[in-house]
Amino acid sequence: MPVRRITYKKVYDRGDKLEIAHQCAQTIVDRTMKILGYNINIMDSRGIIVGSGDKKRINTFHQGAAEVIRTGRPVEISSDMARDLEGVKPGVNLPIYLNERIVGVVGITGEPAQVRPFGELLKVSVETMLQEAFLAEQFRAHQNARELYMYDFIMGNFDDEELFKIRGAALGFDMKLPRVAVAIMVKDLNASNNYGAELVLQKKREYLLTCIKTAFDNPQNMIGYSGSSGFTVFCVVGETSVREIKRQVLGCIERLEYLFQRDRIRFRAGIGKFHQGLKGLKKSYSEAIQALLIGEKAGYPLSVLFVADVSLEILIDSIPEEVLENFVDNLLPGGQVLEVIKKPKFLQVLRAFFESDLNISTAARKLKISRNTVVNRLEKIKEITGLNARDLCDALKLKLLLLICELEK
Repeated sequence: MPVRRITYKKVYDRGDKLEIAHQCAQTIVDRTMKILGYNINIMDSRGIIVGSGDKKRINTFHQGAAEVIRTGRPVEISSDMARDLEGVKPGVNLPIYLNERIVGVVGITGEPAQVRPFGELLKVSVETMLQEAFLAEQFRAHQNARELYMYDFIMGNFDDEELFKIRGAALGFDMKLPRVAVAIMVKDLNASNNYGAELVLQKKREYLLTCIKTAFDNPQNMIGYSGSSGFTVFCVVGETSVREIKRQVLGCIERLEYLFQRDRIRFRAGIGKFHQGLKGLKKSYSEAIQALLIGEKAGYPLSVLFVADVSLEILIDSIPEEVLENFVDNLLPGGQVLEVIKKPKFLQVLRAFFESDLNISTAARKLKISRNTVVNRLEKIKEITGLNARDLCDALKLKLLLLICELEK
């Protein structure tokens, strides 16, 4: 019979039969041979050797294994018998069962009288390791299906909402539960063209995903990757008021910060609002991304931003640049005025002043400078721009100028 060369990629192939993959079989062979000291062969359900201590025999047909598969009974082959069979050496061959079905054969090379005592132990060991591999593959397949579901959700691939909810239920998600989107981006997690570095990066991403799942520990939370350094959480919330959503989500974020601090991992997070239905949750995701990007663009020190807290920044960022330039030109006398305002000492005092609800003393404490210094800087801004920060209308104009500078419009 001609030798068939077969490429295996998975632990098993789904179809009418489960097929043992070469990588899985060879790993089991290598581990077992270190213990027993005898050559081990593992054959798939067609009698093809997929793992062996003798690498030359891999992907060749084993007639004794075919007989075991046909009868479901162990086959012992002596030296005399082996001479008349194809691809066979003396030894003991036993059926491998997985989920009560024969998926292959394990053979131990040697005269039956010598290797027979190890046969049943070998069979149990191989079946146990295969079961572990099978469960691991099932888990990976389930995780992949969940990630694909999240991807389809983010991309809006759910024309039939009821069918999409049924698909979610099959994956363990109750899509009727209220959720808000949380977009997380980890700092300094960059890809590399080096293959070894890529493997390290993948391990890091898996570790980060585990941390996020630990922090957002409700099994109904939908969690997955989003790009090379991003992650998305569709977080279940018990109540949908803004106050309660903040309380619940911030509790999870605090746990994540604790986990990340141990490894000095820095991150930003954007959180969307609650909206009804599947399309509403997709809108929440868009809001979470907006909040995340605004925080990154403006360089805000806060690592966590709710979309409601940066709604004005989002509005400014959506305005065409030409319109903003006209606004600045009409507001400020002279083309160089805005460049003067961009100096750190002026931007810092304006930012602190507005964050302190226009309270000079609070702004001074926030900046760790004297109250007079704050007053002098605000007076200097008034002198340059003609705008008084302590006047409500002028303060609004200065606030808009500050946002334009922060967003680099």
